[in-house]
Amino acid sequence: MAKSADSVVPKTGFIPKELFDKIQKTMPIPCVDLVILRRGKIGIKVLLIKRKLETEYGKWCIVGGRVLKGEKLAETIERQAKRELGVSVSIISPWGPNNPVRVFDEPEGDPQKHAVIMVYPVTIVAGEPAASGPEFNESKWFPADGLPEIMGFLHKQEAEAAIQAVTGRL
Repeated sequence: MAKSADSVVPKTGFIPKELFDKIQKTMPIPCVDLVILRRGKIGIKVLLIKRKLETEYGKWCIVGGRVLKGEKLAETIERQAKRELGVSVSIISPWGPNNPVRVFDEPEGDPQKHAVIMVYPVTIVAGEPAASGPEFNESKWFPADGLPEIMGFLHKQEAEAAIQAVTGRL
C-alpha cells in the first residue's frame, strides 16, 4: 500500500532523514547563495564566512542553502540571511527573487549533492553580521578584488559573477 503524500512530507518543510538522503543522492536540489556586498571606503567589499562543517571545512564561503518545501525564493533568501548571520538583506536592483544574477547548475559543484544554485547580490538592511554561526566560526569582509584564492564549493565563481554584474550599481 502506497503512503500518502502527507505521511511522507511533513507540513514543516522538512522530511525524514532517510528520504532526504535518498533525494539528495538522486535529484538536483534548488538552493540560493547570497553574495553580500557593501561599498567600502575604497571599493566594494564581500562578506564571507569560514566554514566549520564538512564539506569544505575551513574554506571561505558565501552564505546560502536549500529552498524548503512551501517556501518562496524571497523567503529562503531572508531565512538564510537571518539564520546564518542574524541580518536582513535586500536584493540589489534590478535583480529580484525570480531574477537571480546567475544560475549555476554544475553537478560536481557540491560534493554532497547536485545543487542548482540561484545567486543573488544583496546588501544588509538591518542588523550586524554575526562573528560566528551554525555553519561558520568566522566572518570577514574582503575587498571584491581580493577574494581568497581558494574558496569552498563554486563560491569564488559565484561571487565574481555577482561582483561583475553589480559593479557601478552600489
